[in-house]
Amino acid sequence: MRISVIIAYHGETKYIMDCFASLAEQTYRDFEVIVVCDGCEEPDVSPFPELTVRFVKQEASGSVAIMRNLGIEKAEGEYLYFLDADDYIDTNMFEQMTQAAVPDGVVYATIRHTWYSRKVHYDNGEELNRQNGTAKKDRFRGDCQNPYEFLIMRANGLQNVTILGMLIARSIVDENNLRFDEDFLYFSDAPFLLQVLAAAKTAVFCEESVYIKRKHNDPVNLPALVQVKDEEKKIFEGMRMYSQYKHVVPKDENEVYFDYKFARFLVTRISWFILKAKPGKRKEVCACLKEALGKMGDGVNERLGRYPRQLVKYGKRGRVDKIAKKARSNARKEKVRTVIHSRSRMKRYIYRKVLCKMKMIPDLIVFESFFGKNYSDSPKYIYEYLNQTYPGTYKSVWIHTGKKFDLPYKAKQVRRFSFRYFYYMARSKYFVFNGRQPRYFVKRKGSVFLETWHGTPLKKLVFDMDDVTSATPLYKEEVYKQTRAWDYLVAPNRFSADIFGHAFMYDGNMLETGYPRNDILYRDDKEKLIGEIKDELGIPQDKKVILYAPTWRDDEYYGHAKYKFSLMLELDRMRDELEDEYVVILRTHYFIADALDLSEYGGFAYNMSKYDDIARLYLISDILITDYSSVFFDFANLRRPMLFFTYDLEKYRGVLRGFYMDVEEELPGPMLFDTEQVIDAIHHIGDIQKEYAHKYNKFYDKYCAWEDGHASEKVVNAVFRGE
Repeated sequence: MRISVIIAYHGETKYIMDCFASLAEQTYRDFEVIVVCDGCEEPDVSPFPELTVRFVKQEASGSVAIMRNLGIEKAEGEYLYFLDADDYIDTNMFEQMTQAAVPDGVVYATIRHTWYSRKVHYDNGEELNRQNGTAKKDRFRGDCQNPYEFLIMRANGLQNVTILGMLIARSIVDENNLRFDEDFLYFSDAPFLLQVLAAAKTAVFCEESVYIKRKHNDPVNLPALVQVKDEEKKIFEGMRMYSQYKHVVPKDENEVYFDYKFARFLVTRISWFILKAKPGKRKEVCACLKEALGKMGDGVNERLGRYPRQLVKYGKRGRVDKIAKKARSNARKEKVRTVIHSRSRMKRYIYRKVLCKMKMIPDLIVFESFFGKNYSDSPKYIYEYLNQTYPGTYKSVWIHTGKKFDLPYKAKQVRRFSFRYFYYMARSKYFVFNGRQPRYFVKRKGSVFLETWHGTPLKKLVFDMDDVTSATPLYKEEVYKQTRAWDYLVAPNRFSADIFGHAFMYDGNMLETGYPRNDILYRDDKEKLIGEIKDELGIPQDKKVILYAPTWRDDEYYGHAKYKFSLMLELDRMRDELEDEYVVILRTHYFIADALDLSEYGGFAYNMSKYDDIARLYLISDILITDYSSVFFDFANLRRPMLFFTYDLEKYRGVLRGFYMDVEEELPGPMLFDTEQVIDAIHHIGDIQKEYAHKYNKFYDKYCAWEDGHASEKVVNAVFRGE
């Protein structure tokens, strides 16, 4: 029993290797692979010599229907299997499905959705959970194995109805002359599926077989078909598809499933389009909708609520004005219900609808550092420079998360997400942040947003990341929208400026000034300041300081935005070996500042994770120990020794986020993998400084060349003084 696997390929090179790998590892081997290339180069299949692959080229059309039809023409197998280039399948899928296959029939599998690459998907435990029976079942009503109900109702929307994950007897396609309707770009699957089900003598559900549908986490550069912003075409296509292929569905209970799907399409998509459409376009929708709904049976009414039934009734009568009015009324009710029951949403609503319409205050600046967690980083130094150099010229507002800061100059302090917060976010002209602004931030005309960012990137950022494992899966789209509001972005070096351009897809004003937060490292009175900081922190003046500043790991979290950290450096051993000469300061990433208790190491180890200004900790530190945190780029300005505790290097580089630089080649210090090596390196720190002197100089020239102690002045002159 030979299977022809047909893959429509539009150039998704970052995905198709996973697709090929899942085919190469199939336990059932009697299959061919046909890749139809839509105006793009053939993908590299050389890493998979066990695969039999034929390539079919066509001029770029963007049409999956055309590509799949070409694949059908070239297929030689007894069964057809359609696989998208961005998806992959379980290794035993073909073996299980062929065992369940019957002549002139179809076998359909379970479909699971993931945001991740094949390796991350399984490493996250989804495969283990599935085998243990704890994974979620496909979304459809009940456990009925009626193929119409299962295959139509499991999809979220009408466009998501799919023929993927189905083994289809070639005889069904040939004897009934079935092809994908090439008039449809977005809705070609449903007509083909309905015709296959109508012609198939048998349909078998092979639940243990799993097709893994990969959702695209970058809808900006590489959107899936369902993510393409083409609402008008999708609306008209959906109505036309329903009208043309409704007759294919048997006139029994199965008709209800297809009718229900279209009724939901009316509620969620068509009604909103009508609401926003101009009169001429409404008239077009009216004609198409009336024709489509004229073919809808009455049996679906029992499944619909009052609001959908009303829309169907108005649509059948051609009253799109009524649909628009009802949709607007329903939306307002939902908004009122949401706002009344959610204080946070009420604030946002008032912010957008009321406060953002008030007059902007032209000399007001809002400062935020690390989402209001502390008074620190480049916003701090810009604020201080402005007050020192232009006293009384600007009014300042600092955002905090509950505890007010001890500020050296006059400023209002508002709690994040309070009503006062929204008031100042709406009315201020200037914003100085070192992280992303809230998603609902309104960029008013004439306002100025200065993004200082918070480090030289070592780990891959945003659009340079393949998998997003710890943020919202649509993180890339979210960041893209936020970075459009940035008027200025500060870069500490040429390396960062180049990366920020493609990682943020940023083409605005890049300030090539160095980081204002590093100005303190070039002060003339450093020695005096070091003594003052040690006294402030209670650190003995006669002890040398080791600063340990690890980053957070993308896969160490309890839940969304709730991160944890495992301390792999053995403080007991370090205290035994080093306490006569050194103390250790621990400074974790601000995501995990609450994760550790060092009380048992009093007098030797100090947890300064909540200390506002890490630059002041750099100043008092004689040695830095870090891993993949960008702190070493800043610390290098002091030309003091650095050690790199990279105990999970291979995992971090290969699985989580990857690096922009060759760490083995460029790091200006040794890479160490256990506590014993760290202690030995500290004992021989003088020798290490000599050994890495050449590397250190190269590193300094590449990453610190723009730093000169005047970054705050340069940034202020560019943003606030127009120079």
